[in-house]
Amino acid sequence: MPFRFSCRSLRLGLLAVLLCANTAVPAADYPADSGWNIFWGAFVDELVGAPGAAALKPLARFEEAGIAFDYPAVLRVNHDVEDGQWRLWRGDFELEVRTGTYNADHAQTLMDMMGSVLHGGDEPAAPPEPATVLRLCGRDVAGLRLRLTFVGDPHEFLAYDLPLANGESRLFLFDDILYDGKPSAAREATLDAWRGSLRCTAS
Repeated sequence: MPFRFSCRSLRLGLLAVLLCANTAVPAADYPADSGWNIFWGAFVDELVGAPGAAALKPLARFEEAGIAFDYPAVLRVNHDVEDGQWRLWRGDFELEVRTGTYNADHAQTLMDMMGSVLHGGDEPAAPPEPATVLRLCGRDVAGLRLRLTFVGDPHEFLAYDLPLANGESRLFLFDDILYDGKPSAAREATLDAWRGSLRCTAS
């Protein structure tokens, strides 16, 4: 289950940590998957703000675990080797790539669990609803959309579970904080690049 603090929620805590610290070490001096690296990245994003259209245009290539796709190069990439997961993120947006062998209703079960565990609104989270069906690696893949409130912020999750030829799956989970009910430019740019370039290379 994804667990990520938003930049807005972390701002005060990060400032307090920095004020108490005796030295300012850049994120590059910490391992890419360390907590400090993530905290520093979130702090920088809070100061700099969300990437604009020009910053989102240059693309990088993800080629791991039997799949390949383009994404905005401004996103950071963290890899959890033990769990077989990647996080591509910037500010309040994240794309999580999960590897494994999942049953047909895995995405539905995951989204139901997130709605019951993560949601912090006054009313229960609405159940996941169908999202746009996408043509991915030569097959139609149904998506799921979930909106919930987490740490005071309105999130929208999109999930696509893509079966591969070798019997495994790749679960793509987009997590974005909505502003005025709209997704961020980072989410839209990443979604467009991903669905337009995704290739399956697993045999």
